[in-house]
Amino acid sequence: MTHSIFQKTSDIPSQDWEQVLVAYNLYLSIPYLKILEETLQDQVSLFFCVSYQHGLPALITAFQLVTFVDSREQTRSSFIKLFSETKSKRHPFKMNMLVCGNVFADGEHGFVATEAISQEEVIEELVAISKEIEKRFSPHKKISVSLFKEFWPSSVVMMDGLLASRFRGFNIDVNMVLDIHASWNTFDDYLQSMKTKFRTKANSAYKRSKDVEMRSFSSSEITTNSDPVDVLLANVLDKSEYSFGRMDAGVFAQLKRNLKDDFSFMGVYLENKLVGFSIAYFHKNIMEAGYVGLDYTVNVDYAVYQRILYNYVEQAIERKASQLQLGRTSELIKSALGARPVDMKLYAKHKLPLTNLIMGAVLNKVTPSHYELRRPFKSGFEV
Repeated sequence: MTHSIFQKTSDIPSQDWEQVLVAYNLYLSIPYLKILEETLQDQVSLFFCVSYQHGLPALITAFQLVTFVDSREQTRSSFIKLFSETKSKRHPFKMNMLVCGNVFADGEHGFVATEAISQEEVIEELVAISKEIEKRFSPHKKISVSLFKEFWPSSVVMMDGLLASRFRGFNIDVNMVLDIHASWNTFDDYLQSMKTKFRTKANSAYKRSKDVEMRSFSSSEITTNSDPVDVLLANVLDKSEYSFGRMDAGVFAQLKRNLKDDFSFMGVYLENKLVGFSIAYFHKNIMEAGYVGLDYTVNVDYAVYQRILYNYVEQAIERKASQLQLGRTSELIKSALGARPVDMKLYAKHKLPLTNLIMGAVLNKVTPSHYELRRPFKSGFEV
């Protein structure tokens, strides 16, 4: 196989790229990648590759070079000397990572291959491309770790081929997924499929949030409200222990402008004040929840976050999606909506062999968060 690597979307041979991207994946579409290129260039370096077999395009790949930040105190004290780009214990753990995938979205968004090449050839080519990017394109920004993220159980058998190249596999928090039942034509249909206890819980959340109004934003409305949107987003992201970088209102406005109905931005208003928001993507008949922003001073009393989650379900039903992917975190409350946990696996490799060996021992201790799974549906609606 041969391949060509590009750093600008304008240089991608679009016809070859689209020939491989037959099954539409929004996150690998050139319009989406162009938005990342234009709005996040200060945070992310992008690399795109088209691989050819016998002169025909057979594999397309997207890599992101980012700085991973872990703000946990125990990380600074335990592993700072081994892995971090920052040696001082007073600063967060930092590491430059080359990621095959999308650090701003959950799921498999790093590559697509045709049936012309085998699974073994795909893995071999992916490893070769990551090595070439590390050698040729990033002398100014040392890459410590290569990461392939993050794979559904159906893909793990293939991706375990990375283990032969000394990658270390590990599981992270589950992705909470709600399959939309064929009988749900309205949100009330969804509620009626629930056991009494959970339908009562949903009605209680709507009662508490009766003064809350959900509004769909246009691109210009996102821009007009950019300051409060950024504040609400920071409220949530600043609580996170990890970071690969972050989007902002400017990125959301561009996403809405370019992706149109494939991107949803919902503002949450209380007494005519913006107190929350949610974003979502639609692709391949799937709705995928994204960032949310919250005003925590009113969140509990007015059930703002719960209202956002139920609104995701409403949107999925209205759009006739087959599945709603709610992402990681808040597993308990999402399972009360009917979402089920799906394991996600990543593969990482440190460029230094000894450090990679130690990292493998560390990653073996990484386990998903514990939570209690709820089963809210009546018989016949359980997955």
